[in-house]
This record gives sequence, C-alpha cells and structure tokens, in this order.
Amino acid sequence: METPKSAIESIKDSLKLIPILKLKYKVKANYDGDDPTLFVGVAESNMIEVLRPVVEEYFGPPYKPAGETAFLKNIFDHFVKSVGGVRKEQTLFRKEISPTLILFCAFWPWGSDPVRTSIRIGLIFESQEEEDGISKELAPFFR
Repeated sequence: METPKSAIESIKDSLKLIPILKLKYKVKANYDGDDPTLFVGVAESNMIEVLRPVVEEYFGPPYKPAGETAFLKNIFDHFVKSVGGVRKEQTLFRKEISPTLILFCAFWPWGSDPVRTSIRIGLIFESQEEEDGISKELAPFFR
C-alpha cells in the first residue's frame, strides 16, 4: 500500500515540532524502548503548560486532556489502547492523517519523579505494510 504524498507532507509538517521542542525549549531526547515513537523527550513538568499551546499548533486540542478520566477510552478506544492506555494525569493529542494512520503526541508525567514529564511523538499504523511504506519516506525522523 502506498501512502499518499499529501499524508507524508502532513506528517512532515507536524514533525517540525520536534526541533522546536529540542532547540527552543531544550527538551532532551530520552528514548526508552521500542514503541511507535519518532521522538521521546523529557521536560521539566512545570514547562508543560508552556509547551501545550505549542503542541496544539501542530496537533490541535488534546484528544484527552490532563485531569480528565479516561476509563471508557482505555477500554473501548482502539487509538488509546494502541498507545498503551492513558491515565488521568496524562495528556494525549491525536492528529488523523488518514483513516489508517494517526500521529500522536503525549505528555506522560513520571510517577517516579513528578518534576519530569516525557513527551512522546509517534505514529499508529493499521498495517505493517503501511508502516514499511512510510518508514522510508520519514527515515530522517525515526531514531
């Protein structure tokens, strides 16, 4: 399956957020495993309110804002389940690129160190074929 060029351009446009986070806001890369992420960084938790509107420029309003319960989303929402679920204190942004391709950004506060929050940006693919096709196009963004 070939991913339409407009979808690739939309993803690339949204991923311009990564160098902004790194350079302007000094978010440090902190890759911690093999998951569907293109970028994982760590910011001081007090920076999240500053970063939220910046992320909204690229992803729109949060799909699940911090402070909102996600009990039903964790059970029934395929997207939320595909990112491993979401807790009340976490924020999840979602940008639908196509019906089978979703770009996400998440703020995951650390339970072990409340002054730090992971910022994760990644893609959710419906099929391995689609992931293989797009990975070549987005190679510079993958770790």
